[in-house]
Amino acid sequence: MYELHHPTLLHRPIPHEISFLTLFITLQGLFFYAMKHCISIAQFSRQDIETLLQKAKDIKLSPQNYSLSLLNSIIAMLFFEPSTRTRLSHESAALRLGARVIGFADSNTTSAKKGETLEDTIRVINGYADAIVMRHPEPGAAQRAATASDIPIINAGDGSNEHPTQALLDLFTIQEKFGTLDGLHITFVGDLKYGRTVHSLIKAFSLFHVSIACVSPSLLKLPDTIKTTDIKEYETWDEVAQTTDVLYMTRVQEERFDDKEEYNQLKENYILTSQEAEKFSAKTIFMHPLPRVVELSPDIDSDPRAWYFKQAHNGVWMRMAILLHILS
Repeated sequence: MYELHHPTLLHRPIPHEISFLTLFITLQGLFFYAMKHCISIAQFSRQDIETLLQKAKDIKLSPQNYSLSLLNSIIAMLFFEPSTRTRLSHESAALRLGARVIGFADSNTTSAKKGETLEDTIRVINGYADAIVMRHPEPGAAQRAATASDIPIINAGDGSNEHPTQALLDLFTIQEKFGTLDGLHITFVGDLKYGRTVHSLIKAFSLFHVSIACVSPSLLKLPDTIKTTDIKEYETWDEVAQTTDVLYMTRVQEERFDDKEEYNQLKENYILTSQEAEKFSAKTIFMHPLPRVVELSPDIDSDPRAWYFKQAHNGVWMRMAILLHILS
């Protein structure tokens, strides 16, 4: 997953006498140059995540200090699947760093419509850009792209598999609110079977000391490949409402269902209204990767616990940090 490719670091002579502190700082800094692709949250250690969180915080505090960081770089945005927040926040991140952006938001206007393979598309665009941000409807497509690519691939969501940059911005938002990622109670609600944001975020939380509860209908439970023995499952949020620090809502994703009747039966299972919100404590924050459909009522938008728009805005700062780590 990682590849050291920065010549200055690789060929710099190491002094015979070096203090432990200097060595620690040097090794910590290596991560800045070591991450070639961002495909899965599983490739990150806790220290890697904390490094990115700190960088995103620094950028948010003083974005003007980074406005020329990627000057003359070109970032290709390849969105084979619809997107608003993920595509535009990546574009905003690149532009705020001084980079230029090329790409597409509709695969029907590309040679994929003519039968071109994903691998061939990636190999061609390797000659046009310095990094690729890609969303694709097929699970595993990001890894396929990385295998075919000589330039960095950032996974902006591959089917129902993963969405690592969303997980990282979610962690940033949670830390911004609570000052820590340890000792928290996280409750995920809704479509946990197909929800790639949940899959990545649960993997990330495995590196921290948190309690996780999952609330979903039986047909949309967390896959066994993601589930761990300490995750508790419920069919309502009533039992965990008062202890929840983060209520993470998700929509039931119509595009993942072949049976539309089944989708219609499930889409309104959990709806957070102002009345339901009263069950949660004053310390709870409400998060959602968006877009919402019916599961998050507009009548709680003015509730100070509603953090989903702040969450969306934080995508710019975290994605700036990721681009810097990969391309600086």
